[in-house]
Amino acid sequence: MPSKKSLSDEIKASILSQHFTDGEKLPSVRKMAANLGVSTGSIVKIYNELEKEGFVKSYSGKGCFWGTKPIGEQVSQIVESDSLEQKFEQDLESGYLNSLSALPSLKELSIHYETSLYHLRRFMSNKVKQGILKKNGIKYFFNEEKEIERNNFIYFVHRSDRLGHFFIDSEREVEVFRTLTQLACEKGISVKFVGYCEKENRLIGSDSKDVFPEKSPWCLGAFISTWLVSSPSVLFSHFAKCTFPISVWWENSVDILAKITSNREKWAYYNVAFGKNIGKIVGDYLRKKNIRAVNYLSPFHNSDWSKKRLDGLRQAGLEVKALVNTRIFSPFEVSQKAVKQKTSPQEYLKSLIRELLPEARPQPFVCANDWVAAVLIEIFEEEGRGRPYVIGFDNTTESYRYSFDSFAFNVETMVKEALYHIISPSKYAFFKKQVQNPPGKVVVKG
Repeated sequence: MPSKKSLSDEIKASILSQHFTDGEKLPSVRKMAANLGVSTGSIVKIYNELEKEGFVKSYSGKGCFWGTKPIGEQVSQIVESDSLEQKFEQDLESGYLNSLSALPSLKELSIHYETSLYHLRRFMSNKVKQGILKKNGIKYFFNEEKEIERNNFIYFVHRSDRLGHFFIDSEREVEVFRTLTQLACEKGISVKFVGYCEKENRLIGSDSKDVFPEKSPWCLGAFISTWLVSSPSVLFSHFAKCTFPISVWWENSVDILAKITSNREKWAYYNVAFGKNIGKIVGDYLRKKNIRAVNYLSPFHNSDWSKKRLDGLRQAGLEVKALVNTRIFSPFEVSQKAVKQKTSPQEYLKSLIRELLPEARPQPFVCANDWVAAVLIEIFEEEGRGRPYVIGFDNTTESYRYSFDSFAFNVETMVKEALYHIISPSKYAFFKKQVQNPPGKVVVKG
């Protein structure tokens, strides 16, 4: 085990070997610590030592810089660069920047970021030097250092029965499945589909045989779905010995992610359906329509996702009347209970909604998902009442059939980023957030 002094010398030597230019801003303490795999405290100590030795100068509120302290025009350039960095990361998360194809032209980006071509060129050149981007002619691309060979493949892991047959019960699952296979095909990467039987805690291939991912030398990485997986950490344990990168389609509360995330270079998480921001986007959309008060209708309010959507609506400044059932967790539980009561899921959900409607106010309805919205419209039609304004979540075929606005989750961006995490250079893992939340949008009907 190396002594503290020798470890300190190794860290310092690693930083010195990066050949920063005079006046160049060093990575933040957090980023440098992640890049070198050491504690933030170690980096703080080394930065202080380098400053005493004359290699580095600190600038209050701006960070550390190589050589002379930036002053005057340099400071404004640093501020401009920091602003561009934030916007760049936000656009990567939203999908405006596509990690699998060419970036917009410099002229388009200059207009989009409201910055000069001079500052933008400096920023892009720095990203090329960092290994994040590459330049081909006048176009910029995210850098792909991994060569994809004929035998390479990726795993797609999804819940299944004991024979490895996938359970796919929702339009979102179908969309993820279709988008992944299409993008992988475009990149010349084959996909091996692996079922996860949670009841038996087994990974199962299409031939119904057990799969041991650590024994797959040609595997580039894995894309793991946690859709309706009750214990994701148990599923992840199957990949503990794997060295390849892993992307996770996260379908659970974002609050528990901190307990299981680790190894930034290996693991990346993508959340499209959980969190307050989804409700807030819908709330902001309604406020632009001059809607200030709504009913929030959810028969599934024993779930984190339903509660967070309600919180988001309120965060947007709406007055919300909560019409909620706190006993049921999800639409799938509704289907299970319907079987026990020997009725159809549609009729069982209709009975749950009817129980909640007496407390409704004469104002628009925000429904927990499109299924609830469609059944609500059916109830109003059956009772001969005028149809209220209704908005749902999921943007399923039901929203088109009944013609109501609905929130669409950003599945395409999630899958693109998940795939790129697998085939990208390791530097990219430290550039982006480990937990990405690609924002969706409201799709207006009529």
